[in-house]
Amino acid sequence: MTSKLHQHEPGHVSITIAGADEKTVLDMAFALGRCHNISGPGTPWHAPGVPGVRVHVYGHTDPGDAPETCRCQPQEPESS
Repeated sequence: MTSKLHQHEPGHVSITIAGADEKTVLDMAFALGRCHNISGPGTPWHAPGVPGVRVHVYGHTDPGDAPETCRCQPQEPESS
């Protein structure tokens, strides 16, 4: 979708997601991808001397094929 070569163009971004483990960062990357025009995640990596895992995605402000209704926000717990 968007490569590093296009980051200098308006509307294009690169995003690094950092978290405690691979599952967390990949889950977040895929959740963002369901609602926004971003690429799938790259391969998770560990930065030497820094705790946690990181993954990179590229995005664009154009909505692309994102659904009109987006559920990126956590659902409020149902009251009993």
